[in-house]
Amino acid sequence: MKRKLVSIILVAVLCTSLLAGCGAKKETAGTKVTTNEEAGKKSSDKDMVTIRFWGGVPPETGPQDVVDRFNEEYKDKGIQVEYERYVNDDQGNLKLETSLLAGSDIDVYVSYGTYKMQKRAEGGMALDLSELMTRDNFDYEGMFGSDVKADYINGKPYSIASVITKGTLLLNKDMFDAAGIAIPTEWTFDEFREVCKKLTKGEGQDKVYGMFWNTQQNITEYWLYLAMQTLGGNPLYKEGGKETNFDNDVLKKTAELVYNTMNVDKTAPTHVDSITQKLTQESMFLTGHSAMIVGNWAIRSVKDKEQYPHDFVTAYAPYPVISKDQRNYVYGGLGDEISINPKSENVDAAWEFVKWYTQEGVSSMAAGGRIALCNKVDKNVLAESFSKGAEDLIDMDSAKALVFPVGGEKLTIPTITTSLPEIQKILAEETEAYFTDQKDLDTAFADAKSRSDELLK
Repeated sequence: MKRKLVSIILVAVLCTSLLAGCGAKKETAGTKVTTNEEAGKKSSDKDMVTIRFWGGVPPETGPQDVVDRFNEEYKDKGIQVEYERYVNDDQGNLKLETSLLAGSDIDVYVSYGTYKMQKRAEGGMALDLSELMTRDNFDYEGMFGSDVKADYINGKPYSIASVITKGTLLLNKDMFDAAGIAIPTEWTFDEFREVCKKLTKGEGQDKVYGMFWNTQQNITEYWLYLAMQTLGGNPLYKEGGKETNFDNDVLKKTAELVYNTMNVDKTAPTHVDSITQKLTQESMFLTGHSAMIVGNWAIRSVKDKEQYPHDFVTAYAPYPVISKDQRNYVYGGLGDEISINPKSENVDAAWEFVKWYTQEGVSSMAAGGRIALCNKVDKNVLAESFSKGAEDLIDMDSAKALVFPVGGEKLTIPTITTSLPEIQKILAEETEAYFTDQKDLDTAFADAKSRSDELLK
């Protein structure tokens, strides 16, 4: 029976991997955005440089506006930009890296995650920006904060972090109000579990779950967000990075919370159901089948009233912690690292776009929930862009309290990446064994530790 279950999961993963992506819309891995007609004509002139810009965000949730603004501002300066969307999944990232290594015409691209950026920097796919920064007196730390040092690869800046990411739960405020539950501003695992029970109701196709964990997209990443609030940016490693941390009670209790909601309380879809039924954040939350989801990046879908018609208000809540004295960090860090392809024939023009994007253009990305890191960006402009077109669907009080930077926060910025992709793969395998009752909690984490520690010897 267990072998059959594993086979079902593997087949489902293979079938759904082609459909998985950064967003829920049915798009190919390359959605090219062309600018206005005038810009398109000028880009063919011999004196006009056209920058090819790749990113993982759907164009209508920010990048299209970025392109239009830049091309209008630079139409008489000899530079235009075209955007192509790659889906931020395994297939899409492979396509990006294959194109970079093959010497395609990509000039600028965005990475999502430390280990992806490290792989590209060390693999000759990203330009060291040190000389350009020095030449132009680009004050990286002054404009973006001292935390940017954590984004350096081997002591060098191969990218510029353009956004600050602060993770939260998204919740259906109408469901909370109907149940008489206030929007949480602080809560423990036990309190979270009880709220999930109160919000779960119905049976079969009509069932409404308190929570959806999105494990079919990534079985470890989202529950690790909760653990990082206590353990910081390197939850998988003990101090010094010479040994893994899989014997840590915080990690084990966090995985246990997810297991209990899925398999004991039945207040969240199981991992198997999430895969076999091809569930998504949008299909659960925006259809009213889940009161909470784990990723606030889905706010761009909340705002897409044409694709996801709904009339309830979405609010924000912090991830729960084991006990209230264990909230040592705010889950979040630097994101959307923008790099220049070292094979680009237009490095100077690409650098001009990168500077403009990270200091000005990135404000347009707030439309999709991505908040600019640079301190030169007007926070009022960000707030307006963030809620534009969905003022009646977003609780801005909770959004401003949890999503926007307030200063002085200890973010969960990773500093250790030794064998990280391999360790993450092992943890995913052992977590799946636990979530599907192939192994118990202690055995799964003991096996994860013994396997991963071998990589650090």
